[in-house]
Amino acid sequence: MALRLFPDTTAAEWNTRIAATPSGGNIFQSHELGEVKRLARWTPRYAESDGIAMTIHEKRATPFGTIWYLPKGPCVADTAQLAGVVADLAAEARSRGVLFVRIEPELPETPENVAALESLGLRHVEPVQPHTSTVIHALPEDEEGLLASYPSKTRNMVRRAGREGVLVERAPDSDETYDDMWEIWQDVVRDQGLAVRSKEYHVASWKLMVRGGLAQVLMARVDGEAVASAVVASLGEAAAYKEGASLRDRPVPGVSQLVQYEGMRWALERGARTYDLVGVPHSSELDDTSHPRHGIGKFKRGFTKEVIDWVGAWDIVVHPRRYALWQRVGERAVARVQRREPGDTFW
Repeated sequence: MALRLFPDTTAAEWNTRIAATPSGGNIFQSHELGEVKRLARWTPRYAESDGIAMTIHEKRATPFGTIWYLPKGPCVADTAQLAGVVADLAAEARSRGVLFVRIEPELPETPENVAALESLGLRHVEPVQPHTSTVIHALPEDEEGLLASYPSKTRNMVRRAGREGVLVERAPDSDETYDDMWEIWQDVVRDQGLAVRSKEYHVASWKLMVRGGLAQVLMARVDGEAVASAVVASLGEAAAYKEGASLRDRPVPGVSQLVQYEGMRWALERGARTYDLVGVPHSSELDDTSHPRHGIGKFKRGFTKEVIDWVGAWDIVVHPRRYALWQRVGERAVARVQRREPGDTFW
């Protein structure tokens, strides 16, 4: 079945289609994330293959051609569904002169799934989205069961933060909120030596998500001082901790646990059944204390112990010779040419 494009879809229509995909949808495939990627010079294309909606991001990589990228997509339930989608993507990409298509389906990393992807002729590559391993907390039927769904240590931390005066608000869509978020984020950036895009980019991306009705900013304060923030998002029955940060020197233990609790409360109100804590070390590296995500992984596993490893990113190669050149030198060269600010990347 040929790929069908939807050039005139609205955000509400598109998000409804994504939520109805076999895997239940993913916030990274939403209409709003398409607009966020536009800030990084990608053009979102909205398409469907065999009834499965997918957001394709398109970018010119002169002189190599055009790249297609499906962040956390397509939202298939198994490799059998993926086979038909890959064939349609490859055919449409070939007709449009696309160099390759990068996909990131959230399928479990099992030997059977990896073998199936290889049998489709896909090339395994480094993921664009860093959370190829994660923990997903199953949400209870209602708020009353939420605390009880946590391990005892995490329950105690949530309660302690509340007792000691931490207040978590659903922050308004205001300049003050985004300024506070950025300042907290910069504390993490400085501490870890990260290279990130500009404040203007991040604030614009947060606004797109919030004003699109998919996300909520949570702000934790102690005696009026902002000490932690988070952006939580929900699409269909799936919610996710999109991003966030907390001050390194937090005055009260349990602040981050309380923020996640409030994020899950918001998700429950939206009808979500799962909450993705987004990003931990691979299950084979959980005991490696030198891993850069060891600490955050330990924190997130305080809600749910089980780690899910996804298959990661795979390329549908349309033009093998040019693709080989892209891998050797092309991506680095294009990234240098297109880089506009510190922290800017091709992807």
